[in-house]
Amino acid sequence: MDASVIAAEAVASVTHEASSSAREAVSLGTRGGAAVNVMDPQGGVPAASVEGVPPRTGGPSASAEEGRFAFLARAGEVLASSLDEPTVLRQLAQLVVPGLADWCAVDVVTPSQQVVRRAAAHRDPALAPFVYAIAERWPLRADGAQGVAHVLGTGLPRLIPDLSEPQVQEAVARGNAALGEAWRLGCRSVIQVPLEARGRVLGCLSLISGTAGRFGECDLELARELARRAALSLDNALLYGEARQAQARTARLQAVTAALSRAASEDAVAQVLAREVWEASGATRVAVLALEEDGRMRPLRVLGYSEEALASFTRPPDRSASKGSPELRREAGWFSTLEEFIACHPRDAELARRQGQGARAVVPLWGETRVRGLLLLAWPEPRVFPAAERSFLEALAHQCAQALERAALYEALRERTERLRQALVTGDMGTWRLDLVRGRELRDAALNHMLGLAAVDSVVPVGDTLERLHPEDRPHVEAEFHRFQREAPGFFELEFRVLRRDGARWMHSVGQSFAGPDGKVTELTGAMADVTRRKEAEERLQLLLDASRVLALRLDDVEEALPQVARLVVDHVATGCLVDLAAPDGTLRQVAAAHRVAGHDALLRSPPGRARRASHPALQCFRTGEVCFLSRLDLQLRDEVFATDAQRPLVQSLSPTSALAVPLRARGRTLGVITLFTADPQRTLVAADVTMAEELALRVSVALENARLFHDAQSAVRLRDEFLSVASHELKTPLTSLILQHNLIARALEVAGTQGPVTGKLNTAQRQVHRLTALVDNLLDVSRLSLGKLALERAEVDLAQLTRDAVERLEDVFTQARCPLRLELPRTLTGQWDSLRLDQVLVNLLTNAAKYGAGHPVTVRAGVDASDEAWLEVRDEGIGIEADALPRLFGRFERAVSERHYGGLGLGLYISRQIVEALGGRIDVDSQPGQGATFTLRLPRNMTFSAAAP
Repeated sequence: MDASVIAAEAVASVTHEASSSAREAVSLGTRGGAAVNVMDPQGGVPAASVEGVPPRTGGPSASAEEGRFAFLARAGEVLASSLDEPTVLRQLAQLVVPGLADWCAVDVVTPSQQVVRRAAAHRDPALAPFVYAIAERWPLRADGAQGVAHVLGTGLPRLIPDLSEPQVQEAVARGNAALGEAWRLGCRSVIQVPLEARGRVLGCLSLISGTAGRFGECDLELARELARRAALSLDNALLYGEARQAQARTARLQAVTAALSRAASEDAVAQVLAREVWEASGATRVAVLALEEDGRMRPLRVLGYSEEALASFTRPPDRSASKGSPELRREAGWFSTLEEFIACHPRDAELARRQGQGARAVVPLWGETRVRGLLLLAWPEPRVFPAAERSFLEALAHQCAQALERAALYEALRERTERLRQALVTGDMGTWRLDLVRGRELRDAALNHMLGLAAVDSVVPVGDTLERLHPEDRPHVEAEFHRFQREAPGFFELEFRVLRRDGARWMHSVGQSFAGPDGKVTELTGAMADVTRRKEAEERLQLLLDASRVLALRLDDVEEALPQVARLVVDHVATGCLVDLAAPDGTLRQVAAAHRVAGHDALLRSPPGRARRASHPALQCFRTGEVCFLSRLDLQLRDEVFATDAQRPLVQSLSPTSALAVPLRARGRTLGVITLFTADPQRTLVAADVTMAEELALRVSVALENARLFHDAQSAVRLRDEFLSVASHELKTPLTSLILQHNLIARALEVAGTQGPVTGKLNTAQRQVHRLTALVDNLLDVSRLSLGKLALERAEVDLAQLTRDAVERLEDVFTQARCPLRLELPRTLTGQWDSLRLDQVLVNLLTNAAKYGAGHPVTVRAGVDASDEAWLEVRDEGIGIEADALPRLFGRFERAVSERHYGGLGLGLYISRQIVEALGGRIDVDSQPGQGATFTLRLPRNMTFSAAAP
């Protein structure tokens, strides 16, 4: 409701009440059976009437009644003349003094339930400040039990006709010092009546006289009637004030809304909020804080807070803080006193105390989805927060939060728009739109620039861009274009080439089709980017991948793969490619030549003896070992660099526009040169092509060097195997003779019956010769395996009996090793195997078990599994094998233990595995250190094998 309407209604109400009260005033003199007399406060004799109130007489005369009627009528007019609360209360005090009392006080209950003396008057104006001083020195309380507090608490009037000095002294002794001060001001008779309206007590009117017995029941009734009218005027004034405050808040909210609608940044929003809150709330400290995603507070606007408080706003959040704190809730926190704030926020107690006493408020800036920040307010004195004020401040905070969200959206939109603009400018991107209804195509300046046209916005007929496509790409793009004219809504993404005066460029286009009300496509819109650089980079990467694959497949003869590499170069990045390798005489010999046009390959092949100019890029690169890059070749430079008299027609027909030569280097030597060149309409070579060519040259160089090392390694292996084969055969002859001589000596000693040290030494020599023979046999087997000449003679073999025979021959070995032997063998276990080679495997496994068994039992088991596969297991309980040695245990010259303590060449298990695999089986090992080892041999029984090992 408008404030002027409320004020008009309030005035009318007071006027009506005053007139009706005047009509009732005649009966006041007879209420309670007593008349109301107005006596001179000083002498007790009749005095002239004041403000229409006649002097007091001994009885209820007609003139006295008329005086009271006139006084109340006058009071109604005076109280109704203003809707301002201070004015109403001041006029009330002026009405009472000196007509009804020597001095008076008007105390009002504030919304915070504090009692404040708002008006006071004294017959002697010089003493009026002392009336105020009493309330300031001894503050009144609304919840007290005496005096004004009793009237405010109960709503009942009080009459003290005669206040004696002993009574005052007794009250002062009990602590009522204010009564003693009032006695000195002239307090002998007292009337206190409540100002009550609409069922609530608004305040208290106190009438004090300096004459004992001055007030009686009639005076009390008159004071009550006056208080009733005054309370009505005060209530109307309060209503009017609230209406004006509501109107002011509404106007301020409208002004804030208008100001926030113009604020496009966080700082501007915070400035508006801080200014409006500062002016509207009367707070002495205001802070507007933004809440970051990580929980930190960022000050946007701070007024009145110290640097220490400002630093506390930006400290990291306390994750252990209560989740019920105001900054994490939508509800605001209202703290009338410092103690209330500290009770809710003990973590900030010390800082709050340093900021001073008074009320605080913490209002979240709650947006549509989350808390955007906090509004902090502080006052120097305690106070309560009426519901209207709370609603107003929360409405301000909510509007601010919405404005902050709009500012964030605006900033994000501005940032994205700027990024888009930068992308269009620096990323070779343009936009387009096809208006199918009007049959026109709209292109922006950036897109026209990419198409090689004038960099201005243009409107052309539909299909103009299609005319500029590469002939190879146009059919596909045109088909897609027509398809998207029939489908809506649809998103599409295409890559194609467009032709420009300086050559072809790759484009990447994305867009969307839109339909009209009839469902037919009416518009296509999208963006187009120049992706030539990306496509070129993809071609370079693909070239390197393909070249690496080709080189890896021809590790043994890389030179044969170089023509394929040259063809890959011209298919991806260049018009022509030449590969030259260093000849033994230090010159270059051409090994590969390729041209993008296959028919021109023959033109590039250089016949033997054709000389090249010393300035040729390939010769310069080979001579210096550095890259030679000619990014732009004109006619004069072509003749200077390439063309001898014999080569001039070839150079003119090829018309190279750029050239690049990179060296093939490895281990400080130049192995050759790769030369690339381009010709129209092929693009010219750029710096990125130099990097790619160097990487390609590195891979070719590594492949060439690896091939050389591979051939050298193969030669070394062949020489080693030949040496082992020859050495083994040569050693077999004297060893055979030596064995024969040992046998003859042993027989001669036996015939002669000679016993003694000679026989023991002969046995030792025989064992050493047999050991040496076994080592030579192993070396011979290794050479045979390397050359693929290990022969197998298959026949029906009983694996169980073969094992018993091997164990019987090695009985002395197990006895010397103190390893008891347990056999768990079937009666027979036959299969198609080579008995001699299989016996060699068994001897190796049994010998290893005895050697590494460490004096523990050795178990040999055999059998047939469900798949009709024979198996034999040799298990010892000796030293075991480390886990890291298991993968290399069956390698050539590999050992799992110290050679110093156990000896051997490390060939037994290698030869055993090769023999078993040649027989179509496998051999496995399972071992742990200190728990022995188990070797398991598995062989197929009825498979057909070739006559020799693979």
